[in-house]
Formats: sequence, structure tokens, C-alpha cells
Amino acid sequence: MTPEYRDGRLRCKGGGLVDRGHISVPPEVIFGRDGELKALAAFAQGACRGQAGCVVLTAPAGLGRSRLLDALADHAHGLGMTVLRGRCTPGGTGYAGLRALTTAPGPATAPADAPHALPAPEAAGPFALAAAYPVLHGLYRHAVGLMSRGPLLITLDDAEHCDEHSLRWLDFLLRRALGQPLLIALGRRFGAEPAGGGAWTDLATQPATTAMCLAPLSGEAIGELVRHRFGGRVEPSVAARVAAVCGGNPRTAIRVVTELRSQGAGPDGGGGRRADELGGRLLGRSVSALLADRPHWARAVAEAVAVIGADCTEQVAALAGVSAPRAQEGVAMLRCAGALDPDGPGVLHPAVRAAVLEPLGAVRLAALHTRAALLHSDAGRPAAQVARHLLLVPGTPRPWMVPVLRAAAAEAEQRGAFTLVADCLRRVLEADPADGGARLRLALALAQADPVSAVPEFRAALAGARDAASSAAVAVQYAVACLTVPLAPACRTELLDALTGAREALGPEQDVDGRLRRQLDCALLIVGRGPAAVARVTDRPAAPTVHRSGPPVAPWEHALGALRIALSGHSSETAVAAARRVLAVTGQRGRGGWPLIAAGVALVLADETTDAAKALDLVVRSTQDEPASWTGALALAGRALLLRRCGALDEAITAARSAIEAVGATDAPGADARLVTPRLVLAATLVDRGETRQAEGLLARVGGSVALDGAGLERQLYLFTHARIRQAAGDADAALRALRECGSAQRASGVVNPVFLPWWVETCLLLGERRHGTAGRELAEQGGELARRWGTPRALGLAALAAGAVTPGPEGIDLLARSVQLLLVSPARAEHARAEYVLGQALLCAGDLPGAREHLREAVGLAGGCGAFALAGAARLQLIRCGGRMPEITASRADLLTGAEQKVAELAASGTSNRQIARHLFVTVRTVESHLTSAYRKLGVGRREALAEALRDPGWSLVEAG
Repeated sequence: MTPEYRDGRLRCKGGGLVDRGHISVPPEVIFGRDGELKALAAFAQGACRGQAGCVVLTAPAGLGRSRLLDALADHAHGLGMTVLRGRCTPGGTGYAGLRALTTAPGPATAPADAPHALPAPEAAGPFALAAAYPVLHGLYRHAVGLMSRGPLLITLDDAEHCDEHSLRWLDFLLRRALGQPLLIALGRRFGAEPAGGGAWTDLATQPATTAMCLAPLSGEAIGELVRHRFGGRVEPSVAARVAAVCGGNPRTAIRVVTELRSQGAGPDGGGGRRADELGGRLLGRSVSALLADRPHWARAVAEAVAVIGADCTEQVAALAGVSAPRAQEGVAMLRCAGALDPDGPGVLHPAVRAAVLEPLGAVRLAALHTRAALLHSDAGRPAAQVARHLLLVPGTPRPWMVPVLRAAAAEAEQRGAFTLVADCLRRVLEADPADGGARLRLALALAQADPVSAVPEFRAALAGARDAASSAAVAVQYAVACLTVPLAPACRTELLDALTGAREALGPEQDVDGRLRRQLDCALLIVGRGPAAVARVTDRPAAPTVHRSGPPVAPWEHALGALRIALSGHSSETAVAAARRVLAVTGQRGRGGWPLIAAGVALVLADETTDAAKALDLVVRSTQDEPASWTGALALAGRALLLRRCGALDEAITAARSAIEAVGATDAPGADARLVTPRLVLAATLVDRGETRQAEGLLARVGGSVALDGAGLERQLYLFTHARIRQAAGDADAALRALRECGSAQRASGVVNPVFLPWWVETCLLLGERRHGTAGRELAEQGGELARRWGTPRALGLAALAAGAVTPGPEGIDLLARSVQLLLVSPARAEHARAEYVLGQALLCAGDLPGAREHLREAVGLAGGCGAFALAGAARLQLIRCGGRMPEITASRADLLTGAEQKVAELAASGTSNRQIARHLFVTVRTVESHLTSAYRKLGVGRREALAEALRDPGWSLVEAG
């Protein structure tokens, strides 16, 4: 039989293991025990050479101790040894262990007649050396006779039940077997007290005795076992989950797999999900059974570990009321039983923790957590670690607990762990319901993950405000935290009344530097109050200022100021400066929540795309553990909005759908309301893609899931998207009505930024198409004034586009040409394509066919490169009308290229230089460079190396509406 080395083992063609110094067993019998098998083989070979010894295998039930002893016996047969095997039973006396020995069949079979010479169990009595010596000596002579015919192996499993007489003889034999071919192998269950008492200690402490403790199997070994039991390919997640829930215990793993197969669960994702529940239940039962057979101290240690973990055995010992060695032994017992979570060496598996703590009862469990909190506090552990135990103690917190809970909440706020903040502050309020500061902090913490649940706390904090300054501070935080929450009419009225009332009641002595007034104005702007509020806001363009005598401005104040300036359309430079201060302070901490989102929105409106992406990405990364939270969903929607405004429609759709999928995967309260903004951004992007039907479906879901009334930001986005959909569907009248309603909502709320949902531009374009230019000129002039105040190239370009659309003749064409030039230097790729299209149409109407073809062809390329296929298709039709040629618009980027651009791009992708391309096509190098620049833009790539992949790209897949 020729062996070969494979998978870390020597295997023969028959499937067995073949190796000098390695036990030969079928590979399906034992997994993950190569080291133990080699060690046992070495003991057997040493015995054959006259090195007498004893090995004690210790392991909890189910780790494969008996299989290893079986494998040792089979290997011993292969070496020509005589094998005596037996299993001890509880309660045995008077040589019961020796009576259990039988001669296993094999090459060196010999009669086992010694047990017939043993005294009867009832005649043995308590062990006394003088009385037992003749029997021990006779048994020794019998063993010597067996060893004279060949090496001898004696194995006894469950040796913790072995009686004292049998153990004394094994000790007697081993002491006299120096130089004899003898091996004694005993299997003992971990943690069990030996029945033999001192006899076991004498045998175990002999120099020739070696102890082997079996550890739980590795995840890889359990995975191999799972694959073998399923008999085929297994999803990695299934093997990993079985390994995680079985705690490295192969018996538990086999039971889990057997139960899964009996339930019809296959080795796929469904089987993995069932394995979690089933494995945890089996592991909990097995540990409960283990503790039932152990002394009281073992259960006390398990309870202590379930409460505080096992990373510090001194604290485990103190909580359990046992000595440190006992605590160490108990932790080792739990680890060997697979009860400790492999991902956290000091943490009990959740199922085991529940099984251990459930029998305690509420009173005893509360006492344990109280003692654990005191132990952690005395040891100087962080307040958050102490508070985790206090949170589990029912009833009103005691006086000494309240400061700890406050400190834990402050620590958690610094880390951004707002769930823990909320839990701690709720307990503080149980002890002191009148603590308004704690109430407001609780509301702010809840607002980070679920603003809907924060509303009652904000209302309570508002009702408990003692003066105008306190009421103003609470109202501002209430308004900002609930920015995207569809408040009930009563709550909305209450909030607006509080904002206006606080502003009217605020005296100079309560607001020395005017900060609270500015915050109130901004809050009124965000939630929308009416023309009076708008007038107060728009007359104050200044950013937050800091007087040297006053406290420093917090990041949320800078964020509020940046958002106020941006939405009210004042100086873009001032808004950007305030937003960058938020990014500088909050970004260093790696968290920021809504202040970073507010700063990101201001940067988006100012076309500061790099900083805007940085701010929003920081929030997305900080909410990776809770992507379905309000903050996470809003940050992803903001990222999608930024990408759409930059003309990256594919990426915008991906970001919006990420938010929708994250929220949709949870059944948390308020999930529908949380989906409004991502769905609206996705719908607007799908309109640009030409997928009007999917956009309509999304808009219908938004309208049916939440009441969109008033003049809030979501209401404005809803109306603007509805208008775009109606326009795409050819219903210009309905589109104009929705656009005018959007404009009214913006004016009512004070949102007059010209690039935030530019309804006035869309209105002018529609009026221009219908030859109603006179009706749109006043609107274009008003929008132009706002655009000049905001001052970004996008705003100025849109103003020129709106004015050109409603201005006839050469003057209108000049305005459209200026729009193209302004938008060219902005990140507004889609708007640039729109301006090229409108200019091409105007030139076509004026009879300038060459000029029309040039701009329409550019519009097709730009729109297609963005993924705006609706605009690209319309521009292509107009191009054909004026004599141009272009293939059908598809989702393939390569179809956007002209014939010359296609040839140049293909040659460049193959590695040909510009000069070589020019010689090959008989054109100038400048022409090649021009074609390459156009190809880069249409294909959406920025370097030569990406051309090949872009040309091979079969196209963009249409995205289903979520």
C-alpha cells in the first residue's frame, strides 16, 4: 500500500492513515486530532520497545475521548500487542474495574483467565494492602505472562468510576514494570471526582504517567466533520455556524447536523440559520447536564462567569465565593465543554448563559449583578462596564448607582454609543424624574438612532423648561433632531409655537451674543413657519460668531448655521466656512451624526463635492453597525443626492438602494418614514435614467407611507420629483402645477437657495417649450438674482439656462451659450448636458444646423456618460432631425462614441501611443487627443488604462425600484 501526503496527512488508497508514529484510522472516524493520535502512537511504540508508561486522557463528554482510545487499541493490534479493554461503571467495588477488562480480539490474543482468580466483590471489603497483596501479586504474575508473549496494552474508559482495588493494582503493576512492554491508557471525564480517591492520586503522580487534556476542536476540524456528515459540498457559512454553536464539541456538531438533516435542512444558508438555534439549545442542555453532576462550587463559578465573564479569575472567584484555584478549574471545565464563545475567550455562549442563569430567579440574579457592579467599581473598571450590571438590576436605582450611570452615559456619548447612553439615562430618570438635563440628553441620544422615539422625551423636556433660554435650547434641539420625522399635527404645532414663543420671550440678558436667536431662526427656517419667520432669517446672513467671553461654539451650532445660510441662499463662502469647521472638529472624532449631515448638505449645495463626500462618508462609516438607523439612512440618501448632482447616476442609485435595503431589512418602528428620503432621491434619479414607471411606483409608496404635508424639506422634494415624473410622462400642465406648488412650499419655509430643487429653472424650461416665454421672464429674473447672491457656477449657469429658455432670438441663444460655459466648469454634468441640449434645440429652430448638430452630439455624449438615458435619447432624436447620424441609444457606453472616437479609443486601449494612432488614421496628434478626451468623458473614465474595460462593458443594468 503506497502512501501519499495530502491535506496535511499521509493517506493510502484505501482511505486509512499510514505514517510511522501515527495511528492508522479511517479519516471519517476522527477529525482534528492528528497531534493526539501521533502522541498515542508514540506511547504504543515506546511500550513495544520496553518503555512502560501510563497515559490519562481527560476530556468532557463528547470531545472524542473514547474514539481516541478505540483508535489506540486498533493501532496496538497492528503492532502485535495484546489488548485488554474495559469501561468502568459507577458504584463498582472490589476489583470491578479489572473484572470489566476483556481480551480484545487481535493478532496477539491470549486468554484472560485472571479475573476468575479475583475474590468476589462482597468478599473484597475495604482496601488493605496486607490483605490485598496476594491478589495484587497474582495479577502481576499474570500480566508478566502476557508480556512474555508480546507487548501489552490495558485501556480503561470512564476511569473516574474505577474502584480503589483496581487502581491500586494498576499502580502496583506500573511500579514494577520498568523495562517491560506495557502501556496503560485511562480515559477520564473532565471535572469528575475520581471514585478511587488517594489511589488515583498515587497512580496519576507516578513519573511514568502522562496526562493528556483534549481541547475543543478547531472550527476547521468541525467544518470537515460537517462536510463529511452532509456527504457533499457545504456552504462555508453553514460549517462556520455549526462550529460556532457547538463550541468545538464533535458530538454536539454531529447531533446538530443529524437534526438538521431530519428537518430537511440542507447545507445552505437556511441550514446555517437553523443551526444557530438548534446548536445553542443542545449546547445549553449539555452544559446544564454537566453542571448537574458537578459539586456546588462548579455551578457557582459558572454563574459568576455568566454574569461577568472569565477574563479575570480573581473577580470570578470573589463573585462565586470560592478560592482562586477552584475558579480556574471551573473556567477550564467550561472551556473544555465548549461553553465559552470562541470569539470572546471570557464570554459564555449566549445559549449557555441563559441555561445557567435561568434557574436563579430574579432576586438572586439582581443580587449577583449588584455584587458584580461593586467588584468592577472597586477594581477601577470603566463606568460603562459597571453600568452594564446596574442596568440589569430592577427597581429604582440606589443613590450610589446614579453617579455611576451618569458617568457611564458621558463615556458612551464620547464613543457614540447612543443606545447605552439612552439606557443609562432612563435609569437616572427613574431615580430623579425632574432632572431636565438628563431628559434632554436622553432625547438627543434617542434622536441619533430613532427620532420617533425621541419625540415624547423632547416634549417632556420642553414642558419642564424653567425659563425662556431653557425653552429655546430644547426647542432648537427638538426641531433639528426631528428634521426628517413626520411629526403629528399636534406635535408640529407645539414645536412651532415653542420656537416662536421662545424667540419672543428671549430677553437680552438671556442671550448676550444673539446665539440663541440665530439658532431659533434657523430652526424656524428648517421646519417652515411663514413669511414673518422667513423675513427674520433671510435678513441675517452671518455665520455663528463667538465672543471671547462666551463659551465655545459647539459643532452642532456651526452645522445649524451652515445649513441655515445654505438653505436661505446667502453667501456660499460663509456656508462653506461654517461647514468646514464642523468637519474639522467632528471629523477628528470619527463621529458626528446629524451635524456632519447638515454640514454635508451645505457643502453639496455649494458644490464642494470633495468635502461633502468626506462628511457624508464619515457618517456612513460611523453607522455601519446600525445602517438602518435614521442617521445611517439619511447619510446614504445624502451621498446619493451628491452623486446625482455630480452626474454619477449609477452610483447614486446604488447608494439610495443601500439605504432602502438596510432599512427594509428591519421591522423597527418608523421604518416607512425612514425610507421617504432615500426613495425620493432614488425616484428622482430613475427619472433621469428614463425609468419613469419605476419612479412612479416609488413615489406612490412614499405618498402612501407617510403624510407629506406642510412646507418641510421632504414635502418639497416630493413635489419636485412628482413634477419631473409628470414632465417625463408628457403631462406638462400637471408638471407646472407641481412645480408651482413646490415653489410655494419653498417660499413658505424660507428655503430660497436657487440650486436646492430648482423648480424655477424647470418651470422656465417648460414655459419656453410651450412658447410662453413672457410668463417666465419675471421668474427667471428672480431666480437670477438669487443665483448671483449664491454665486456658484452651477447657480449662475442655471440662471442663464432659465433666462435663455424664455428669451427668444439671438439674445436667448447667447444666454444658453453662457449657460453651457458656466456649467462646464461646475460638477453639474447632467445640467451641462441639459444646457447643451436646449442650446442645440434653439440653434435648430434658428436654422443653424451645424451648430445644432455640434451641441446635440455633445448633449448625447454627456447625458449618456452620466447614465441620463432619457435626455440622451431625446438629444439623439433632435440630432437626427438636423441631419446628424448616431446609432440607437442603449445602456452601452461604447454606443455613445462616434466612429472616429471608437477607433481612437480602441487603439489607445491596445497600448498604441497618440503619435502612432495619428499616423495610423492619417490625422494630427491634436485630433487624437481631442477624440480621446471626448471618449474619456462619454465612457466615464479618467485614465488610459481604464479604456479597455469600459469598451468591454456590456452596459448598465436597469435598477429595480425598491
